[in-house]
Amino acid sequence: VKEHSLHKLFDLLEDFVPAFLETVDASDLGIFHELEGFHYGPVERNTCVSIHCFLAKMQEQFPTIRHSALLYNAHLIYTSFSLSDMKVLYSYLVSFNGAVSNHKLNRVPFGRIPTAASQPGGGSSSFGRAFLLSDETDFLLGVSRGPSETSGGATSLFVPAVYLSDGGAGQLVALTYHGIMLVLIFEESAALDVRVLESVRTACSRPSGDGLSLAELHPLISSQYAQVMEREDDYRFVYYNSTNHALRQSSQPSASRSLLGGGRPGGPAIKAAERAALCPIHAALADSRLNCREVSWKSAERGWICAKRWREREFYLLLDGAGMSLSKCQEECTRFAPIHFN
Repeated sequence: VKEHSLHKLFDLLEDFVPAFLETVDASDLGIFHELEGFHYGPVERNTCVSIHCFLAKMQEQFPTIRHSALLYNAHLIYTSFSLSDMKVLYSYLVSFNGAVSNHKLNRVPFGRIPTAASQPGGGSSSFGRAFLLSDETDFLLGVSRGPSETSGGATSLFVPAVYLSDGGAGQLVALTYHGIMLVLIFEESAALDVRVLESVRTACSRPSGDGLSLAELHPLISSQYAQVMEREDDYRFVYYNSTNHALRQSSQPSASRSLLGGGRPGGPAIKAAERAALCPIHAALADSRLNCREVSWKSAERGWICAKRWREREFYLLLDGAGMSLSKCQEECTRFAPIHFN
């Protein structure tokens, strides 16, 4: 208000509030509104070190980069952000109601087109706006198209302002490369233009010969990710660790695709009707007055939901079959528990 005017604030809220409310479905509030975390991507230690060196090299080449993170298929691989700031960015960029995808901001109820008015100081909100990902190497937030493309139209710049709890104000850039998403926060004072961001794209995607580029890291990340994440799990489950905010759903390739598409190897671990059912179980496990560590619950129309909490970790095991007995349920839970509770 001090920098612009009260009228500008009214314009901003008039654009932001309806767009935000479009993303809230009060009829579908469930466990993923209680458990917000990261779907972590599995890579080997040497690859993780190479990613760290790549990001350090980028920061040396572009000193106005303050923080960076790298995701693959919307699964977090590496971050220099604080966990609290990364949770907000992850939730905004790729996560929605338990599903994750690099294309989240291209799809409803998001998918708003960047405009000149949505730049800092304009009369429109940048919420839910992003460039359409049409190529394997594209800016989600940054530059609309490379100078070599001949599709016509002027090159457009869209770099939203962000405010980090542990880092203050900055400028958000997100570049995708064959499933990898590179998230960068530049200093608030950085003079970002098309030339600078195209230099960032080139520095990231061109092979460097030392293994420290997205072109050279991609084969390592994709193969190591596939070895773990593209296997079908024997059980349907949700797992959460409150220390590092790790959130994992079982992989079910034979099921339907996730609501965002392309983010996970298979369908969601739990069905829409089951999300709300997990909330009271989670509340019981979290209530220190109850001192409850295990819950087994069955309704008439579905099978068992078995939940267990130990210190910072909890899981929810969903067993199909309305006729399953309690003893069989406990037997399956005992077989499953060592996976995460060794």
